[in-house]
Amino acid sequence: MKMNGSVFFRWMERSIYVVFLAVFIISPLPLGSNRGWAFLALSAVFLMLLTGYLIIECNSLLRDAAKQHRQPFGLCAFLLLLVAVWMWAQTTLELPAGWMSKLSPVTQEIYTSAQNILEPAQTSRAFPISLEPGKTIDQAMLTLACFAMVILMQGLINSRQRLVQFCYVIVLSGVFQALYGTVMVLTGMEYLLFVPKKAYIGNATGTFVNRNHLAGYLEMTLAVGIGLLLGSRKVSDQVRQHWRGVLTYILQTLMSPIAILRCLLVIMVIGLLMTHSRMGNAGFFNALLITSVIALVATRQFRRPGFISIILSIVTVDILLLGTWFDIGKVINRIENTGLDHETRDEAVQYVMQMLPDFWLAGTGAGTFAYIFPKYSQFVGGFYDYAHNDYLQLWVELGVIGCIPLAGLVMFGLLNGWSLLRRSESRLLRGVGFASIMGTVSLLIHSTVDFNLQIPANILLFVALLALPQVARQALTDRTSI
Repeated sequence: MKMNGSVFFRWMERSIYVVFLAVFIISPLPLGSNRGWAFLALSAVFLMLLTGYLIIECNSLLRDAAKQHRQPFGLCAFLLLLVAVWMWAQTTLELPAGWMSKLSPVTQEIYTSAQNILEPAQTSRAFPISLEPGKTIDQAMLTLACFAMVILMQGLINSRQRLVQFCYVIVLSGVFQALYGTVMVLTGMEYLLFVPKKAYIGNATGTFVNRNHLAGYLEMTLAVGIGLLLGSRKVSDQVRQHWRGVLTYILQTLMSPIAILRCLLVIMVIGLLMTHSRMGNAGFFNALLITSVIALVATRQFRRPGFISIILSIVTVDILLLGTWFDIGKVINRIENTGLDHETRDEAVQYVMQMLPDFWLAGTGAGTFAYIFPKYSQFVGGFYDYAHNDYLQLWVELGVIGCIPLAGLVMFGLLNGWSLLRRSESRLLRGVGFASIMGTVSLLIHSTVDFNLQIPANILLFVALLALPQVARQALTDRTSI
């Protein structure tokens, strides 16, 4: 009976792992999960998977209390939990007028004005921080989903094989999005997921509505693919002097999984170019160069000809050769003519800067930007539901109190990636460190002019990249499994 129970929990753990991987492929499909039903369903799935995993862990502890188990709670997950708790506090804690006047005077003024109009006889003088508690609760649920995802990563990715599988799932998801978006543009039959496109015609968007969000997604999946490429090199880095050695090296490479992975990278680069996203392409190639310099400085392992040849091949083949075939000229023209496009995003940023002095400490509540922005912009330049600058929007919505743990999360992920680059003896771990830093830096660059961190599918992948170095280190050093 005991054996049957053990078999059942092993089957349950593997089932949770398979569903966990499937979520990363499914999450971008319903418009990047940027719809209320989609990201709430996504959050529910992760929380249910976490519940199942905790049941397995409890059973494992009961069966063998003396067995050494992984720490279920890392710093990355803890920081995400802090953010979720702050979002909950923004919605549920009603502060007295005296406190609110010091914490956020404008919030108190808005609530008081609304109360005088809607309920003039009401004498309540306690209000929540969030100007739209329902939206803030939604964002708290999404943050809890990220928290659950990190816990599941730490528990389920417990071997080298699973680490590689996880990375390939992310790459294959990016390949599908790039291939789908490119085919839609080249055939002229432009659809999202079974829905005709209404915007960004002639630009690859995949199953995202906005081309910049596909670009942001591909920036991260490309980083993971490049990390796998760096971590999968099995041939010697020594330069071959004899022609037979060179020929053998070429044949080995063409017949190895590395060649397939390289083709997958080419498909994703084509998809990125076809988005015609200015900052998406600029962010990717700048992040590639920045991370390559960091890697060269970090350790001598990256100063070998093999690493340099891979980076040069990506830059030369993917930019110069593919760019001439897949409209990189349009991207360059859009960058050169940015100041002539009569865009209003720079004006929106100026209005957001006016909001910061009023909400810098406690924020307006996660997900409430669209409700408070018209008060400052007077609808000049159209309706903006996002700030087109993730840093400013997060600051306005969460305040300094909520942004501190988020900044700590990013710094923690980057430092872990740097640690793998500098100290790891494993080629795969160094590749994971490279992927984490490159994907993070690329999206941080892109976020200065866009709102990728407001798209659930991109948020999940971004947080996964931040947690990946710590997870990878545990997977290759701790062989214990459920």
